[in-house]
Amino acid sequence: MMNRTLLAFVTAITLMTTLSATDLIVDQIKLQEIKTKNVILQDPVLHLTGAIEKPNSYILKIEARSPQGSQLITAFLDKQTNELYIGSAYDKEGNPIVFPKDTKAIKEGVSFSYGKGSKDLYIVTDPECPYCTQFEKAVAGKLDEYRVHVILFPLPFHKKAPAMVEWIMQGKDDVQKKERFEEVMLKGSTAYQTLIKDAKKSFVYSEAVGQAMKKMDKSVLELNVRGTPAIYDVNFKPVSQDELLKSGKK
Repeated sequence: MMNRTLLAFVTAITLMTTLSATDLIVDQIKLQEIKTKNVILQDPVLHLTGAIEKPNSYILKIEARSPQGSQLITAFLDKQTNELYIGSAYDKEGNPIVFPKDTKAIKEGVSFSYGKGSKDLYIVTDPECPYCTQFEKAVAGKLDEYRVHVILFPLPFHKKAPAMVEWIMQGKDDVQKKERFEEVMLKGSTAYQTLIKDAKKSFVYSEAVGQAMKKMDKSVLELNVRGTPAIYDVNFKPVSQDELLKSGKK
């Protein structure tokens, strides 16, 4: 039963209907006008970041913010009744309708890249995450066919992760950042500990790394990451670890 469910999910991901970015509304005056049409859209935790106009409705891209983090929501506003529907929608062929991703924001959030392969691969990872460590050890030396783009995403409950990220990102270029990344992930290096001034206080990034992490936040939000490691292909569609490892064995 689980295999059937997984197959159905993968098939749905493959058949997703991405909306045309040419119809995208980002003008703040127009977005504010749309927000006035339903009281739910005026909730201060909901931020309308984009809309696509259709003959009978608006398809809305909403960022829901909370102390635990942000999440992107797709919603649908009926033009005639101003009724708001939040959740999934499908075209007449039954394919899920997906709001176009901000590819610029995703690419700007890349921490470093490596490899000379012909296919792009995006990996979102937390250097303190044990599953990420297992993943990196499993794929080491098996991604030659890819140009790999790593997005460092320290989860809030991993207290050492920010210092790890800072140490990795202090590498002078992508080559050194990858070397430091592998020192931490594959060899268990603790060199990052020299950057921790007070273990009882929240780690503070350097200005340069702090700016990079703000871009990472936007990238991870756009990808709708729910855990690490998370893997995406050139079109930002999820790739399973099993699928990737099978590909690497060929």
